Amino acid sequence: MKMKKIFLSPSTINLHEECPRCFYLHMKYEIKRPRGPMPSITIGMDSVLKRYFEYYRQIGELPPVLKNDMEGRLIKSLKPTYFYDMKKGYCLMGKLDDCLVCADGSHSPLDHKTRANPTDSIHPTYQLQMELYAILLNGNGLLTNNRAYLIYYCPQKMVPESDEQKIDFIIDIKKVDIDIKHAQQAIERAIACLEEDTVPPVSEKCEYCLWLQTAYHPGKSDKKNMALPIKNIEKEKEETETQEYKDTLF
Repeated sequence: MKMKKIFLSPSTINLHEECPRCFYLHMKYEIKRPRGPMPSITIGMDSVLKRYFEYYRQIGELPPVLKNDMEGRLIKSLKPTYFYDMKKGYCLMGKLDDCLVCADGSHSPLDHKTRANPTDSIHPTYQLQMELYAILLNGNGLLTNNRAYLIYYCPQKMVPESDEQKIDFIIDIKKVDIDIKHAQQAIERAIACLEEDTVPPVSEKCEYCLWLQTAYHPGKSDKKNMALPIKNIEKEKEETETQEYKDTLF
């Protein structure tokens, strides 16, 4: 009998931290949260930054935008996707924006973010994301340190009556202190959830769960304990035993 393999990513593990029920339905039954159109500006920014960073990777230098905040060089070969078989039947995967190789040979994940203004705090979602990237690097034989970097790009100004049609950006780099144990515990919680035989209860903090329960049971006060009417949620055993759960949330 072929053993099914479950692929987890920083996005789906963060989904579990937010709502175990949505995570369980997403991973086991491919019942996914509704998603709106992805802003194309994010794709455009990623494309520009990748070309910029790739230029300095090829010449073996650290991009000037990073030199005031860190030392080292960009990793020579950045994989499109990293995979790490954590335990039998479970694989962690993720797409790193980039990776810094420090003077001592250790590695620090780098990630690009866009936001309206610079920030003094690290969102818990980003904290866990960077810790999971460190686990991925370690699992691929790349020794990490206790650091990661978030590189924020914040629009600053557009000069009136200027011949240069451009928007200036502030680059705000934040150091993230990595806690591998914190990420490992999040992985263990996600795996434990998937190994349960029943769908987790509705989370009182999850707007998706509460909206769906209200839609199916209008006027009822106890939304948390109401059954979710899911069509075709039970699959044939033969199909389930050979199925690979694919993580499509990146």
